[in-house]
Amino acid sequence: MNKSGMKYVFYKALLHALFYLPDRIYEDLFNKAYPVYKALHKDRAHGRVVQHLKNAVAANPSSVLKKTTPRSVFRGIYWNAIDSYRGLARMPEVTDRVVFENPEIIREALRHGPIAAISIHQGSFELLHRSLCHFSNNVHLVTDTLRNGELRKVIQELRSDPCLTEYSPDHSRELIRNLFKSDGILAMVFDQGKNTKGNKVQLFGQDSTLFLRLPQLVNQMGAGIVTFRTFTKGGLRGKIVIRFETYYPPRYDSMKKASDTPLVESIAKEVETWIAEHPSQWSWNYHGNFKA
Repeated sequence: MNKSGMKYVFYKALLHALFYLPDRIYEDLFNKAYPVYKALHKDRAHGRVVQHLKNAVAANPSSVLKKTTPRSVFRGIYWNAIDSYRGLARMPEVTDRVVFENPEIIREALRHGPIAAISIHQGSFELLHRSLCHFSNNVHLVTDTLRNGELRKVIQELRSDPCLTEYSPDHSRELIRNLFKSDGILAMVFDQGKNTKGNKVQLFGQDSTLFLRLPQLVNQMGAGIVTFRTFTKGGLRGKIVIRFETYYPPRYDSMKKASDTPLVESIAKEVETWIAEHPSQWSWNYHGNFKA
């Protein structure tokens, strides 16, 4: 076995071993690591989250936002990541907690042709895209490429499903062609992006960017858009809700009057609502959602 193969076996064995660690060990690890992380990232990721939470409360002083602390945000990111990868490994302790809300929205949308099913990095978001296999045998997923080749292969295997095909952002033409050919689903998260131009929006009164150009394009070409999201309800070990929200019909912008809200602004308002309802389950500026 060559060096690359050994790395692949190591990453796969390590990842699967971590899945089965007891929750109490993960909780102890977070409690010990968080103060260190906070100190090391005071002027970076942690400090940005502190500031953006303050800005959000100033714009929307809801009781939920006021109670949200940076610690709860990072704890939410931590546990949602654990749930995501355990769920991708099809562990019953996660998959048995998943419930769908409003599935009729996506079923009805698919009756009219291909769609883009789009969401954000909130909750156990890695579970979102495989969940679409309940509704279509042709799911076309846009993903960023990890730098580590062997780790990327392990993650791709975890995500894999017979109905799901992954594409890098560089292969959007192939994705679009296959989307319309299969009458399937384009799946992507749109609140983070690398090396691509986004759409300037306002979230909680702050300048931000959403990456909606690909959904906009396929919508103009005749595909509908369905927004959906996931969040945990009833505590960190509670139900993992996958909720379908809004259907935007094909060529949405051209259907609207000049005085009406266009597609990007409407979706931005949805995103702000989602974050405000479950602020501890979104990454805030952990991955550069706002301009610092």
